Amino acid sequence: MPDTSGLTPHSRRQFLRFTLAAVVGTTTASLLAACGSGSQPSGGAAPGGAPTTAAAGGAAAATPEVAAIAGPTATPFAVANFGSSSAKVAIRYWTILGSVDGIVMNDLVRKFSEANPDIRVESLQGVTDFITKMETAAISGTAPDVAIVRHTYIGPFADKKVLTTLTQSELDQAGISPDNYDPTVWKFSQYQGQQYTIPLDVHCHAMLYNKALFTSAGLQPPTTLDEWSDAAAKLTTGDVLGYNTFAIGGGAQEPLTWYWYGIIRQFGGEMLTPDASKAAFNSPEGIAAVTWMREMQQKGNPKGVPSGDLQRTGKVASWADGPWISTLYFDKTKAAAADDLDVMPIPQHDPNKKATWAQSHQFALPKQRNQDAAKREASLRFIKWMGEHSVDWAKAGQIPAHNAARQEVLGSADPQFKKLQVWASELPYAAFLPTSPHLLEVMPRIAADVEAAVLNQGTVEEGLKKAENEVNQILGQA
Repeated sequence: MPDTSGLTPHSRRQFLRFTLAAVVGTTTASLLAACGSGSQPSGGAAPGGAPTTAAAGGAAAATPEVAAIAGPTATPFAVANFGSSSAKVAIRYWTILGSVDGIVMNDLVRKFSEANPDIRVESLQGVTDFITKMETAAISGTAPDVAIVRHTYIGPFADKKVLTTLTQSELDQAGISPDNYDPTVWKFSQYQGQQYTIPLDVHCHAMLYNKALFTSAGLQPPTTLDEWSDAAAKLTTGDVLGYNTFAIGGGAQEPLTWYWYGIIRQFGGEMLTPDASKAAFNSPEGIAAVTWMREMQQKGNPKGVPSGDLQRTGKVASWADGPWISTLYFDKTKAAAADDLDVMPIPQHDPNKKATWAQSHQFALPKQRNQDAAKREASLRFIKWMGEHSVDWAKAGQIPAHNAARQEVLGSADPQFKKLQVWASELPYAAFLPTSPHLLEVMPRIAADVEAAVLNQGTVEEGLKKAENEVNQILGQA
C-alpha cells in the first residue's frame, strides 16, 4: 500500500494526497486511510516492476513520476520514545499504521507509558516496506519486541520464522484470555494449531453512499447486489459516478483482493481449497462474482475516472469501504460532502447467505536473537493493556476486538462511533481471507488479473484462468 507520510488530521498534506489520488486514478483516499504501508513479497510485484493505474479506456502502466511516488519512501513518523529512560525495561514497537491510525496509536502508547512507568516504549509507526523489513530483522536479530501485523501476514511470517508462538501458560500469566475477544477474530490469531498473535481490532467493508444523490434520483439505498447495480446505472450521469470499485487501479496490490473476496464469498465461492493447496476461485460462482464486479464498474464508472477526490466532494453515489475511512469522509473539515455521506451494510447477493470481507490488526512477538524474558513479559503487558483500552483505538475508525471495549463503542452516542456501529453490525457474517504461507504472494496475482477483467481488458473467464494458473504455480500445483 502507498506510504502515508507526515499526516496530521488537518494538514495540507492530506489535500495534496487527494490531488495524488486524482492523478493516480484509484481510490487512494480509501487506501491511505486504511492502515499505512507494506511492501509486496518477492514474486508479488506487478509485471515489469511498476504499479498500474486505471485510466479512461482501461489500466495503463504507471508513469515514472507516479511510480516514484508510489515506491518506498521514508517512514511516515519518526521514532517516538514514551516513558522514562530510567524505566526498568524498554521495548521496541513497530506497526504498519500510517496517517490517522499512526497518530492515534502513538497517543495510545503515550497513555500506556503514563499508566506503566516501569516500561519505556520506543514506537515506530507506519514502517514502510514492512514485510521485507520484518523478514530482514528476524534474520539479522534486530526485530522489534512487539509488532502489529495484518492477520494475512501470520501464515507467511510463521512459515519464515519471523514470529514466535505464544504459549498458553504465558498468556495465562499475562491475563490474556480468548474469552475476552471476538471468537471469529481470535480464530485467525492461530496458524497450524499454534497461537501467534493477539487481535487488536477487526474491520470489514460496508457501503458508503451519498444521500443527496440517491434522494435527488428518487432512489432508496440498495440492500441487494441487483438493486445496487440498478442504482449505479441510474445514478451515473453527467459528472456523477454511480459507483466505483474499491482499490481499482492498484494493479498487483493486495487491497483489490479484499473486496473481491467479499463478493466471491457472497456468490458461494472460495479463494483456495480447504487445505490451501490449490486455487478454488475459477468456478461458476467465481465467474459470476467477477462478472458482477465488471458490470458494476462498467455501469458506475465506465470511463475509469479517478474517484478518490470525487467521493470526498460528493460526485460518487456509492462505493465499498472500510471503517478507517470514517475519520476522513464524515469530517466536514476534510470532506466537502461529509453531511451528505452515510454508511450502511454492504448489499448482498443472497440476503440469506450474507458475507463481507473482513480483516484484523494483530499484536505479535517477533523472533529475537537472544530472548529477554523481561522484555517479553513487558510486551505481553503492553498487548493486554492496549486491548483493554482499545476504545481509544476506535477513534482511528477501527472496531475493537476486545469484547468490553467493543461493547463500549457499540453503546456510545458519539457520532463517529455511531458510524462504526454499522460496520460492527456485519461481524456475524465477516469473511476472513484463508490462512496460507503463500497468501502474500497469491493476493497480488489475483488482484492484477481480476482488475484486468473488471476494466474490460479481457474476458472474466480469461482473467480467472490466468489467475488460477499463476496461483497454482505459486502453490506448487502447476
